[in-house]
Amino acid sequence: MLRNIIHIILICAASLSAAAAGTAQNRGIIEIPAGSYHSVLPEVVGEPVQVAAFRLDETAVTNAEFLEFLKVNPEWTRSEIPPVFAGSSYLEQWQDDLQLQDDRNGNEPVTRVSWFAANAYCGWKGGRLPTLHEWEYAAQAMDFTSAKEADRFSYELIGWYSAVDAEKTGLTGSTGIENRYGVKDLFGLVMEWVEDFKPPVGEDISLDCGTVGRMKGDSSIYSYAMSIRFITRMSFDPASTTGMLGFRCAYDPLPPVN
Repeated sequence: MLRNIIHIILICAASLSAAAAGTAQNRGIIEIPAGSYHSVLPEVVGEPVQVAAFRLDETAVTNAEFLEFLKVNPEWTRSEIPPVFAGSSYLEQWQDDLQLQDDRNGNEPVTRVSWFAANAYCGWKGGRLPTLHEWEYAAQAMDFTSAKEADRFSYELIGWYSAVDAEKTGLTGSTGIENRYGVKDLFGLVMEWVEDFKPPVGEDISLDCGTVGRMKGDSSIYSYAMSIRFITRMSFDPASTTGMLGFRCAYDPLPPVN
């Protein structure tokens, strides 16, 4: 027991140190302006959720990028991480601590990472996980030429949520889905951790048609797809390590240049 406690303390200390030493790279980080969006969660009628400006990774974190993190933070490797910080399938697609299985690609999004590991990685990069509202705001920043096109996209999105391939994903940047600011693959590749992934809606909520229907903010197909996403998130706990779940990092705005 004492050994585990000491191990956890060392991991926390190393994460804080890495966060302080890490710096965010400008390449592949997108500026997201302040704005608002409508959530499926309860909100004051006519007053959408306000989101301050922030920056967000252009794509999800890849296996290759996570490998660099593991090389300098070995306490997060599969053989070293304490069970309290990750499920038994943590980085299961890796052959050993620092090598992917032969059939995996370094440019695929890293999956089977717990919330704790994703949070530590983003701290190491000088950032953090996006908040729920930041992620959803970025995801709603999609432009469509017509309502028909938006409905078609949303129908496809519902189909994707129903059949996410947890064993094999595409490469980051491969979905062709990009929001109006240039953020890629918010849909169609993997689901992603957010900082506050369990909205305070209710305990033991289930993914059934009645629950999804009650959560809908409006009658649009897109709102229905968003409800499925919210409820799926609530099925995770911080140590969850599934093949359908990856992450990207967010960063506070850069200070103004005088």
